[in-house]
Amino acid sequence: MLHEIEDIEQERLRLSQRPAVREAPPVFCAFDVRTSCPVPEFRDRVLSVLDPALRLAVSQPFEGEDLPVDAIPGWFTAVARDSAEPAPDFAAQGAERYSTAVGRGAWDLQEWLYQFDPESEFRGWAWWDLTQSGEREARVWVDTWGESFFACDELRWLAYVSGAVEVHGPTLERSEAWFAAARS
Repeated sequence: MLHEIEDIEQERLRLSQRPAVREAPPVFCAFDVRTSCPVPEFRDRVLSVLDPALRLAVSQPFEGEDLPVDAIPGWFTAVARDSAEPAPDFAAQGAERYSTAVGRGAWDLQEWLYQFDPESEFRGWAWWDLTQSGEREARVWVDTWGESFFACDELRWLAYVSGAVEVHGPTLERSEAWFAAARS
């Protein structure tokens, strides 16, 4: 699925402010996440990685060269495959949980970042929102253009290494469900 630069800029904007109801697509895909930390802490970790990844998507040519990683949080780079840096416990445990859940090992940092190439068709989702459904329960909302089956392992990786204990989904949800969750 191609991501236009303007769409990625809108996606970045949704990281810092909840989108308006009138902007919502008719359906979303949602992931239910149980976290090992308070939801605001989990949210901050997720957004601290997504923001620089999306910034790279609109500012860098994806031409096979290594992308700059100086804006990516150190804890995220430390948990990547072949990193020599020790990862914090929450990230290391998340990598283990991801491996158990998905059956795949750690992501290479550059491979993960390349999922955000605007001309790539691999990333089948766009960030929409994260709502809290309990002290340690969150729901991640993504726009998949109505598709219920899409590539999302890079999103699962991000969730797990950001502090997810379990990630369930995706499930298709009408936009009314997001609106109700966003109001509570």
